[in-house]
Amino acid sequence: MGDTGRGSEGRPNAGFIVTGDGVVVIDALASPAQGELLVRTVRSVTSEPIRWLVLTHHHPDHHFGAIALRRAGARVIACPDVATGVDEQSREAAESAWTLVVGKDQMQGFAYADGPDVRVTTADTVHLGGGGEGGGGGRAIVVARPWHGPAHTAGDVIVWLPAERVVFAGDLLIEDGVTMVVDGSSRGLLAALDGIAAVQPETVVPGHGALPRDPRALIAQTREYILGLRAAMRRAIERRQSLHRALDSLPPPDEGRPVSRASREYRNAHQVYLEMEKALMGLP
Repeated sequence: MGDTGRGSEGRPNAGFIVTGDGVVVIDALASPAQGELLVRTVRSVTSEPIRWLVLTHHHPDHHFGAIALRRAGARVIACPDVATGVDEQSREAAESAWTLVVGKDQMQGFAYADGPDVRVTTADTVHLGGGGEGGGGGRAIVVARPWHGPAHTAGDVIVWLPAERVVFAGDLLIEDGVTMVVDGSSRGLLAALDGIAAVQPETVVPGHGALPRDPRALIAQTREYILGLRAAMRRAIERRQSLHRALDSLPPPDEGRPVSRASREYRNAHQVYLEMEKALMGLP
């Protein structure tokens, strides 16, 4: 578990599945040091080899620890386009910027390790586990891209355990219901939420924060937020309000805190205004 009560500003969640034929890890945390902590946590539970690392997306806080998992023997399953999560920065700039966030000590030994060995595309699923010499019986694990294009990012991946009815949602879901769509789209996020709801999970692991007691409630809260934002930005455009005037109706973003709740809401509104403007103009 990462941090609770801090939204996207908190340390993210990561998970792992002991299949009886090796370990599948979901997300690698935010630095090599955190990735090594994750490896030690796996080792405290099982001696099975770490075979796979699934990355839910390519934002630094979810994959900058991947080098530690690679060194532990994991192969990577992810969206093929590693550029989908750098927020229009080069990868070198993203590394430098993230070092300022977590500190040089945390980033010792860093190297990009998110290039996938198994490429998950929109229509692909991958089934992992299923037994082996470990004798644990295995688990069916489905790795899939969300539905209908970019959502939180253009490269989101979810992990679904059908027998246990568990979804690892990455940042498609955040504990406070304010998922960012700056690198994706509100329309895609709504479709992804519908897809998660359709499998009726009993447990959802969000990208950040506590596991919800009722997954349906968090999905509904996120959906309500996005629908409300789309309606508000559509009304602003229909009233011929400029983007800046529409944004003036929101609390200002927090300086130096790009993923605080106020900043997320402000940045999402900017993105959704442009989406709704294109939709009303009949543009793709």
